[in-house]
This record gives sequence, structure tokens and C-alpha cells, in this order.
Amino acid sequence: MLVSEIFGPDLIIVGLFTFVLFGFSNWAIIDASSHSKRDFYEAGSSKIAWIIVIALFTFFYGFGCLIAIYYLNWVRPKVRRIENRQTESLR
Repeated sequence: MLVSEIFGPDLIIVGLFTFVLFGFSNWAIIDASSHSKRDFYEAGSSKIAWIIVIALFTFFYGFGCLIAIYYLNWVRPKVRRIENRQTESLR
């Protein structure tokens, strides 16, 4: 008997939802690691703290995706503005 025959389509929906949530967390961790510590510092944040917090809350508590969404919507734009400002000043 297949697992889907026992649980029905609910298992597939929950699995896809979980995959998407972990995807947001992974995206945020990869994005945070791609910027320099200096950019985070100038944006008033900490690169290492964001990576650790997102990872810990994702793997131990399961809701790191909420923190990742916060990071991607509010912290990342600040860091990218700092990064772009520095890149433009080098030109």
C-alpha cells in the first residue's frame, strides 16, 4: 500500500508546504551569506546573527521561514542599498 493511499493528498500538500517554507529559509541564509559583514554593519545589523537565527529557528523550531521572510522583506533591501551605494561610489 502506498503512503498516499493511506493519507490521501493531504500528505503531498503538507510536504510541498514544508518544502516551500524550508526554501524561504535557505534562500535567506544563502542571500545573507552573499553580502559582506561591512554592508550589514552599515545597515545596522549583523550578518552572522541573521544566518544563525534563521538556521536555528528553521531546524529546531520549524518557523524560521517567518524570520526569513522578515529578513528578505526588511533587512535585505537595506543591505542591498548600502552595497549598491558602495559599488556606485567606486565607479
